[in-house]
Amino acid sequence: MLRRTVLVTGFEPFGSYAVNPSGMIAESLAGRVVWELTVRSGVLPVVRGETGRRVIELIARHDPAAVVCFGQGSPRQTALRVERLATNVRDFPIADNAGHRPTGEPIIPGAPTAYLTTLPVTVIRDHVREAGVPCRLSNSAGTFLCNEVMFTVLEYLSGRPSAPPAGFVHVPLLPEQVASLEQPGPSMALETMLRGAEAVLAAVADGLPRGAGRVAPVRSGRGGIRTHR
Repeated sequence: MLRRTVLVTGFEPFGSYAVNPSGMIAESLAGRVVWELTVRSGVLPVVRGETGRRVIELIARHDPAAVVCFGQGSPRQTALRVERLATNVRDFPIADNAGHRPTGEPIIPGAPTAYLTTLPVTVIRDHVREAGVPCRLSNSAGTFLCNEVMFTVLEYLSGRPSAPPAGFVHVPLLPEQVASLEQPGPSMALETMLRGAEAVLAAVADGLPRGAGRVAPVRSGRGGIRTHR
C-alpha cells in the first residue's frame, strides 16, 4: 500500500524571538493535500535531545512517504536554503530553551560523521524559484537544533531499503522579527515562505513515483570524506 502522507515539521520560538516562522509553516500546512499527499505536521521543541525524540515519534506515528523539516535561519538569510548535509555534532551558538549549550559533543555517539539529504535538492530549488520565491542550496545545516533534527531523521531512516526521502529547509526571519531592531536585516513575509514551502512539497511529491534512494552516510577515513550508498 502506498503511503499517502508527508511529514512537515517546524520549531517553537527560541532565544529572543516571540515567534518562529518554521513552526508557523508547519501549522499552516497541516491537513493540506499536495499532489495527493496529505500533510501531517508537528512543532518541535528547541531542546537538546528532545527535538530528535519528538521527530522520530512523528515519523513512527504517520509512516510518511517523505519528511521535510523546516527551521528558522540566521538573521542574514535572504532566501529559502535547502540543506545538503547534516553533521554529527552539537556546538550550540546560544543556549536552547532548556539552557543547554553543548560544545563539540556528538548528537548520536558512534553514528556516522554526517549524512547527505535524500531530497532532490536541485529540483526543489528550481521549483521554489519558479514559484517566485528566492531559494539556494546550502552545504551546512549548522550545529544547532536544525542540524540535530536533520541528522537524527537521516540516522533513524538509514539502511532502510524503503526509507522515505528526508531533508531540511531553512527559512528567513519574518518582518515582525526584525522590525524592532536598531539595524534590521533581511526578512520574508509568511505568505511568501508558504508559497515556497508548497513548492518544496510539490517537488518532493513529484519525485516519489521514481522511488527514493537509501540514506547515504558520510564517514571520515584516511582518504578524507567518502560517501557510502
